[in-house]
Amino acid sequence: MWKQLFHKMSPGTRLAVVAGLALAAYACANVVAPTGGPRDEDPPRVVRSTPPNRSTNFGGGQIRIFFDEFVELRDIRQQLLISPPLQQLPEVSIRGRSIVLEVEEGLRPNTTYNLFFGDAIRDITEGNAIPNFQFVFSTGDYVDSLSVSGRVNNAFNLGPEEGVYVMLYDNIYDSVPYLERPVYLAKTDKNGQFTISNMADGEYLIFALDDRNNNFLYDMPGERIAFLDSLIRPQYNPSLLVEPGHDGEEEMDTDDMQETTTEETGETVIEETGQTAMAETGETTIQQTGEAALNGVLTEEGAAHTENALPGADHFYQLWMFEEEDTVQRVVSSALVREGLIRLAFRVPFDSAYVREIRSPFEGEWHIPEFNLRRDTLKLWFAGTGRDSLFLEVIDGDRVLDTIRRATRPRRVREREADPVEAVLQIRLDARRTSALPFFQPLAIVSENPVEHLDTNRIAFYINDSIPLPADFRFTDQVRRRVELAHELKEDTVYHIRILPGAFTDIFGQTNDTLATRLRTTSRENYGHLILRLELPPGDTQYILQLLDRNEAVLREKIIHTSDNYTFRYLGAGTYHVRLIEDLKGSGQWDTGHYLRQIQPEPVHMLPDTIRIRENWDVELPWFIETGSR
Repeated sequence: MWKQLFHKMSPGTRLAVVAGLALAAYACANVVAPTGGPRDEDPPRVVRSTPPNRSTNFGGGQIRIFFDEFVELRDIRQQLLISPPLQQLPEVSIRGRSIVLEVEEGLRPNTTYNLFFGDAIRDITEGNAIPNFQFVFSTGDYVDSLSVSGRVNNAFNLGPEEGVYVMLYDNIYDSVPYLERPVYLAKTDKNGQFTISNMADGEYLIFALDDRNNNFLYDMPGERIAFLDSLIRPQYNPSLLVEPGHDGEEEMDTDDMQETTTEETGETVIEETGQTAMAETGETTIQQTGEAALNGVLTEEGAAHTENALPGADHFYQLWMFEEEDTVQRVVSSALVREGLIRLAFRVPFDSAYVREIRSPFEGEWHIPEFNLRRDTLKLWFAGTGRDSLFLEVIDGDRVLDTIRRATRPRRVREREADPVEAVLQIRLDARRTSALPFFQPLAIVSENPVEHLDTNRIAFYINDSIPLPADFRFTDQVRRRVELAHELKEDTVYHIRILPGAFTDIFGQTNDTLATRLRTTSRENYGHLILRLELPPGDTQYILQLLDRNEAVLREKIIHTSDNYTFRYLGAGTYHVRLIEDLKGSGQWDTGHYLRQIQPEPVHMLPDTIRIRENWDVELPWFIETGSR
C-alpha cells in the first residue's frame, strides 16, 4: 500500500519524503548525548525579603529572605556576623527558596543592625556564593547612613590583599582585636578595596586581618594584620547609599503575586511584594536614600557628618598588611644528617647561636659551625670525636634554648657483607654547564664537605687548552667549602680546567676524583645596564635599593643614603623590578611592624614600571621618591 501511495505522489512530494526519511535515519544512527549547557557562574539573587532590606522600626522576630533559586548555607556559624553584636546568633534555617532567621533576643532601641553573611549563601548546584551579602534593618526611625572606604595592600610588595577582613571597633583599647569581635566588618575585593556602610557616628579603631581560623579574632600565629595609628570617623557619602529597588532585591509588581508550592517543603507561599509585604509587619518604612536623603530626610547625625567630610566626600584609608616577627626563639628540630654532620633548625633567625658539650667538654675546637643565609639553620661539621654520642647545650646569645643528645654515627642496617667502597669527595664548578660563565664573576669550586687541605699543584688551568695559567685558588668562606680563582677572567675566552685526585682533602680524609671541563666566558655585548636617577627626600634616612627578577627574588642590593645615579651593571636580557626600602632602623633589612607596640612596617617603594633589559643596551630611568608615599 505504501508503495502505491508513493508512486501516486508528485515528483516534488516524493523527493521531500525521501529527504525526510534520510534525515530521520541519520539522526537515529548518530545518537549524541545532550549537553549540559554553559556552567552556571551567577550567584543567587534576592527577589524580596520580609521585612524589606533597610527597614526601620523593626522590633525583632522573624526575618525571611527569598531568592530566585534554591540555596544552601555553608559555614553559617563562622560566616554570619551581626553588628552591634548579639549575645547569641539567631537560628538560621532554609525554607524552600528562602532562608529564615529567628531573632528572639531583645534589640537595642534606635539602632541600625548589620547582618554580614560573608560568602555563606550559595546556590545548591554550583556553589556560587553571594559575595559579602549584607542585610540591614533599624529599630528606630532611620537607617544609619555613614560609611568608610579604603584599600589593603601588602606592606612589602605593595600588591593588593584580596579576601582579608577589615574590621572596626567602637570599644577602643589596645588589645581589643585579640579579645572582641568587631562591630563592623567588610571583606576586600580583588583590588584590595573595601567599603563599610550603614555606620553610626563615632570614632573607631580600624584593623585588617588575614583570619586563618575564621573567628574574627587576632589569635593565631601567622595571621597577617594591618592597622592605622589613629582612630577614624565615618562620613556621609551619597554615592554609597542604595536607591529604593536597587538594594540587591528585584522589583516585583504587586499585580504579579502568585501562590506557589515549594518542591522541598510543600509549603504554600504568597509571593507578595511592595506595600503588601510591608503590611505583614505593620510598619511604615522610611527609605533614607537617594533624593529623599538629599532633600532633608537625613538625621542630625548624617548632617553633622556631611560638614566633617573630606573634600570630594571620600574617606579613603590605606592599610599596609604584614606579619609580625615571631620573637620566641627555640630549636625546632635537630638531626644527624650523616656521619660527621648534625643540623639544627631554629624557629626564628638567631643572633649568635652556638653549642657546647656539657657531659664531657672537649679541650679544644671539636666542630666547624656553618650558618645559612637566613641564619635559622646551624650545621655542625665534626670528625674524629671518638664518641658514640654528644650531649649538646644550644645557646643563642646569652640564653640556653635546649639540651639535646645526638649519636655521632647513623644506625647500621644489617646487610650482606660486601666489599667496602672507598668514599670520594664530591666537588663541582659553581657555574651552569649549559651557559657561558659571566666574565665578571670569579671562577669558583665548591666542595661537598669542609676541606682540610688544598693542593693547587694538582689543578691545571689553561686558556684555549694550551696556554697554562697559575691556579691561584683561595678559600672565601669560614667553613672552607668554597675556593675562588684569584685573578679575573677575560671576555669571550675558552678556558680548560683539570683537577686531579688529591687536590682536595676533606676533614674526614676523603679526596676528590678527577674533574675536567671546558668553559667559555661571556662578553660585554651580552649584557645591558640599568641607571637609576634616584631623587630621595631630604634627611639622613638609610635606604636599601634592591634589583629584583620577574618573580621578585632579590638579585642585587645596595645600601644608600643620598640622591644620586645608581647603576646595576651586566644584566642579562630579561624583565626586572626595583624596590626601595626605607631602612628606618638601620638594620640593613626590611623590618616588619608590631601592633601592640604601634610600630608600622618600614615603608617600601616599588618602581611603577617593569624594566625590560636588552643585550648591549643601557636603560636610564628617573625615580622621584616623595615623603610619605609608597
